[in-house]
Amino acid sequence: MDTNNNFELEQMRAQLGILKQKLEKQDIVNERLLRRSMKNKMSWINKYLVIIIFAIPFVAFAMLPMVMQMGISWWWYGFTLLMMTCSVVADWYVNYLRDDVFMQGNLLETAERLTRMKRLRLRQTIIGMIVVVGWLAWLFVELYLKMQAAAPDSVEHGMGIGYMWGVAFGAVIGTIVGLKLFFKMQRTNDEIINDIEELTNKE
Repeated sequence: MDTNNNFELEQMRAQLGILKQKLEKQDIVNERLLRRSMKNKMSWINKYLVIIIFAIPFVAFAMLPMVMQMGISWWWYGFTLLMMTCSVVADWYVNYLRDDVFMQGNLLETAERLTRMKRLRLRQTIIGMIVVVGWLAWLFVELYLKMQAAAPDSVEHGMGIGYMWGVAFGAVIGTIVGLKLFFKMQRTNDEIINDIEELTNKE
């Protein structure tokens, strides 16, 4: 009787051991899938960072007609290029994370980095909006002065009005797009942080 009981106990231990191994393997698979999911969620931000680098030459070229046709100062143009370059550098510093941070790194440290990223992104957005307001005011003052110096029925006067409306429209659209991107980035960080908390709580 004792022999049968011992045999049954050994079988139960063996089955529990097999079950434990399966659960451990399942946890490993789930963690890998979650890490891959987090990397994919973050990938659009990295793609965005690449796009804005290639956008700088086009924006710089698009600004040239105002300088050449309306006589806007080269100081303003130079400041525009400097502002865009600093913005791109700040974007990379704040938002870029390598893929191996998600696939191999410590997830708790990654969550801390994502939380810090949110704080820096908010600070960068506020500072950026203040700088852009000053940049737009500078441009509008120069356009207005050029228009005042031109005859009311001249081509320069008409172009000045067109540029002012175009810049105002672009500023509104740019603000809307920029804020949408900002909130989408913040939500992406929140989603990944929640994923990490869910995984670490299970452990």
